[in-house]
Amino acid sequence: MFSEGITHGVVVWFLIGSLLGVMLFIKLYLREVLIPATLETSEIVLPIIPLTSSQVAYDAYLNGIDHGLDGDHERSIAQHTRAVEEDPEFSIAWAALSQAHSAMYFVGTDPTEQRLTLARNTVDRAFQLDADLPEAHLALAYVYYRGSSDYERALEELAIAEPHFPGNVNLLKTRAFMYRSIGEWNAALYELERASEIEPENVELLEEQALTHLLRRDYLIAESFMDKALEQVPEYEPAQIQKAMIRLHRDGDSSSLAVAGRSFLGSGRPWMSWLAAFIQRDYAAARQALDETVSNTLVWEEGYMPKPLAYGLTQHWAGNFEIAQLYFQDAREILEQDLETDLENPDLLIALGEALAYLGAQQSAVRMARRVIEVPPVSNDLFSAPRYRLSAARVLAAAGDYEGAIAELETYLSSPGRYSLNGVLSDPRFDVLLDKPGFPGLINRHR
Repeated sequence: MFSEGITHGVVVWFLIGSLLGVMLFIKLYLREVLIPATLETSEIVLPIIPLTSSQVAYDAYLNGIDHGLDGDHERSIAQHTRAVEEDPEFSIAWAALSQAHSAMYFVGTDPTEQRLTLARNTVDRAFQLDADLPEAHLALAYVYYRGSSDYERALEELAIAEPHFPGNVNLLKTRAFMYRSIGEWNAALYELERASEIEPENVELLEEQALTHLLRRDYLIAESFMDKALEQVPEYEPAQIQKAMIRLHRDGDSSSLAVAGRSFLGSGRPWMSWLAAFIQRDYAAARQALDETVSNTLVWEEGYMPKPLAYGLTQHWAGNFEIAQLYFQDAREILEQDLETDLENPDLLIALGEALAYLGAQQSAVRMARRVIEVPPVSNDLFSAPRYRLSAARVLAAAGDYEGAIAELETYLSSPGRYSLNGVLSDPRFDVLLDKPGFPGLINRHR
């Protein structure tokens, strides 16, 4: 704490003789303050030197930062709210509060328009207090980026803020993610390379470069970046998982994934063993993988399904159609209930579409597939859109809309996406297309 006699005025960071003040400065200087939205995305930096006359407000602000770093956005909001209540003129705390609201909106804890409005209103308040506040420009970029998907305006706000945060890796990463969302792959790689030059030991930057090359189907380059990450941190699990998946993406070979699923990587990740066995058409092993997990859902970077849906697919393709129908009905009930509170969640929508298709509700399934492609989180983001377009093709194939499924696959294979043609063909859910008109032509074009 600062001495009790200091109760007013600006906090002076370089106060000579204040040992604790120096320690606080070092702590904040060495630790970039940011609020992550997902594991995939380290978001925008927050201030190094917040100015307030209230020690209580400042402590609450720091607590809010800590909770944000831990992913507890509700408590982060509570602490930042306390900070601005203690000192309504604390402009940087208003910017931090905006970022916390935006994070809660983006991660899906509260993906409502009301939450996004709170993010906008609080950053507006920061600007009212300080029209040139760099942290407010960062927070506004976050609102545009993760809220309204207005990447052009988000990039403009980052450009305004950047001179005040020179060489900041998280700002460069955020800009790279924006470029990926609009399909500017070379620009995204440039920003990630700049960030890597600043922090060559940062394996997450290597992973992001690998993912960007993977989406361009530059498999050899993607694998080289995964190898670099593992050379630095051999136990880095995201790179291990991506490396296990790359043979499936490139060649349609799930053997590496199967091996990884039986290793420590598979602990807590039942999707690995299930997907590997399902691709290999070993439905008994796929069913065993589901039997052995206590998880109610299978969630991974490229997929989401409640366990009953995975059981249904496994039983259906094993030829046990009546049993499969029971599982598909269970999955439908779970997904419809979840959608009541998250209407535009593309993961829930596409999973429901697949369940409906196998239940015989073809028209509803087709509508669901089309809807997923059009929802803003998908239509406005070229980095995530390929995954949902491929999933929509699966739904259309299951619903009997073979022409639509082939058209979606044509679009997928003609654009950036992780799977090659061989990777797509490895999925038994596309077996129904093999003898359909137009499919041989697609194979010839993309072989």
